[in-house]
Amino acid sequence: MKSNKLSKSKLQNALDGLANAHDRVRKWRTIIHEHCIEVYGVDPGDVDNDDFIDSCDGGCGYCCGMTAIDFEKSMEQAIEQAGIET
Repeated sequence: MKSNKLSKSKLQNALDGLANAHDRVRKWRTIIHEHCIEVYGVDPGDVDNDDFIDSCDGGCGYCCGMTAIDFEKSMEQAIEQAGIET
């Protein structure tokens, strides 16, 4: 049976990589959320935009991404489903 035990240096590398990836995610998520507040008055989580959450924000674990056009459509649909008038 294969061991998943990491050496201290590999563990440190993994911890550093995870922290770095999280910081990058937070940066881009903030940019997208600030854009949404400016354009729509809400962020994707406020209207439970599952298309965005699943495609780009790790809702399903794997992120396939989406186009800007698809993102805009998903925000408009989520806002409509939430009953918010713009």
